[in-house]
Amino acid sequence: MPNSKKLFKSLDEEIYFDNSIEAQKYAKENPGKTIVRYSDGYDDSVQDYSHIKEKKLYTTPAKIVKYLDQYVIAQDEAKKDVALTLYYHSLSIKNGGRFKKGSSLMLVGPTGSGKTFVVQEACRYMNLPFIHVDTSSMVPEGIKGYTMSDVAEDIVKEGKYDINRAMKCVVFFDEVDKLFHNDQDSTDYGSIISNQLLRFIEGRDIQISKEVYEKTMWKEKNSTLSTKYMQFILGGAFQWILDAKQNKSTAIGFTKEEQQAESKISLEDLYAEDVPKELLGRMSSIVNLHKLSQDDYLKILTDSKSSPLNEYIKRIEFHGDTVQISHDTLVEVAKAASNSQLGVRALNQILKSMFKEALFNTADGEFRMHTISYKKIID
Repeated sequence: MPNSKKLFKSLDEEIYFDNSIEAQKYAKENPGKTIVRYSDGYDDSVQDYSHIKEKKLYTTPAKIVKYLDQYVIAQDEAKKDVALTLYYHSLSIKNGGRFKKGSSLMLVGPTGSGKTFVVQEACRYMNLPFIHVDTSSMVPEGIKGYTMSDVAEDIVKEGKYDINRAMKCVVFFDEVDKLFHNDQDSTDYGSIISNQLLRFIEGRDIQISKEVYEKTMWKEKNSTLSTKYMQFILGGAFQWILDAKQNKSTAIGFTKEEQQAESKISLEDLYAEDVPKELLGRMSSIVNLHKLSQDDYLKILTDSKSSPLNEYIKRIEFHGDTVQISHDTLVEVAKAASNSQLGVRALNQILKSMFKEALFNTADGEFRMHTISYKKIID
């Protein structure tokens, strides 16, 4: 009979362990052995800092990053942070609140650097409901336009009208920097929206319309959606902060290391720009995505499973035709994209122009080879 203080045991073996460290050591030294929590000896007063798996988890942060590497070129720090955030969000969901809800994450980077894409692909891999919200287009509650209530209803729709699934949604609030930068194109709504955003993130019950409620799978007494268990990620360029920092580093003559530091936005930078401290206090970290290089764009074209080039080639090959495009041509495309302010979006625009004639003629029934050359459309 095992000692009542034994907390873990080896599955299918009468081997017991006092703590998670011993259990993990045994599992490491004996590949294939599975360690489970020994319920008869488990004392609820003992805080278990280790999650000993009864069966192999279908995913881990490392597996998520490995998957993302196939689709997202560069941005290694962002991939790791997103993987960690969503892994523990998923773990919290599956373990009935055993883990506290994680903090939100802030992704900072220029247009087209992949902020939305890395989150979207991670959610696709993990089968998590995902919604992208353009915060800059929102208006306060009570004003005609897209409001937080509309966001809640879109989350329900993304959850396929299953309220339980909707409450586990990953919500990406993009363009949040537009709320805090006063220019001629901005509205007076920034501070109001940021306050409503804060309450949304903190966790609140939002009334949904009767039309949406009637379509839900399980009719609750209360036709509201709780945001308490959702995972929130914020994104923005904050380009004016980077411009000011880079101008400063150039004027003062910083070293290369100092210039690299100045090319990143920190929590202190956002504080200085009057981004509400209450909102920033909800962020677990600020992750900077960098502007993609010419080599990065070339890898997107040739190595990424999400390469827009593959889609154009697929459309032509579907009709029985073939495509010829040289490596030098792809280098020209990558160079043009790297000089553009559109980021990855520039690739699609350039390729669309290059493939337009071939796409137009490929369905005519004549089997042919289409030689694709570079066409300059973006300066």
